[in-house]
Amino acid sequence: MRRCVIVLTTALMLTGLAVSPTRAATPTPPDRIRGLRAATRAIVVTSGSWHTTHAVMRTWQRVGGRWRLVRGPMPVRIGRNGFSAHRHEGDGTTPAGTFGFVYGFGSRHDPGMRGFRWRHLTPGSCWSGRRADYNRWVVGRRCTARDENLWRSARVAYRYAAVIDFNYRRPVWGRGSGIFLHQQTGGPTAGCVSLRQTDLVAVLRWLRPGTRIVMGPASFVRGR
Repeated sequence: MRRCVIVLTTALMLTGLAVSPTRAATPTPPDRIRGLRAATRAIVVTSGSWHTTHAVMRTWQRVGGRWRLVRGPMPVRIGRNGFSAHRHEGDGTTPAGTFGFVYGFGSRHDPGMRGFRWRHLTPGSCWSGRRADYNRWVVGRRCTARDENLWRSARVAYRYAAVIDFNYRRPVWGRGSGIFLHQQTGGPTAGCVSLRQTDLVAVLRWLRPGTRIVMGPASFVRGR
């Protein structure tokens, strides 16, 4: 298993993401996404292509039968190899599709999530890449080469995070594990979705059980 966080190597990365005005001005509202017909809260993450590591996030809420934009556009970093509709372990892509959320976690206190459990990160916390307990938080054993040592990213990326329900309920070994919504470190990820801390905390506080996140290139998302 590879870590979600990619360490920065250039000062340019540290300056952050400039959102394309064209992409930011052309959101895909949830009423055009078939997979969100039953949802009342939705997060839409879109990019301009399958291979870019930059994307834009917007949060939406259904009020009185109509979708209203809550927050966004927010600059997002995704996998170092962009999006993939057929993700597998270690390919460096963020899964494209529609997913839910499982619980929140981090090295800091619960920022105010509602309806979700918050797990506090401690030394020895691992995300398993082994077949026996694949795609699960594990404690009480040493992290192996297949695992992600969550504590190593406690200072920045995993101050606040949420587990995205990708390959989680009935995990298929090798399909991919440890897909999180977490804080940006300045560069692309190994498959997670990352936001600036201010945006991330606001989104985590706004999340409710049943919130759906749709991710992928804009053309793909419109066809969901």
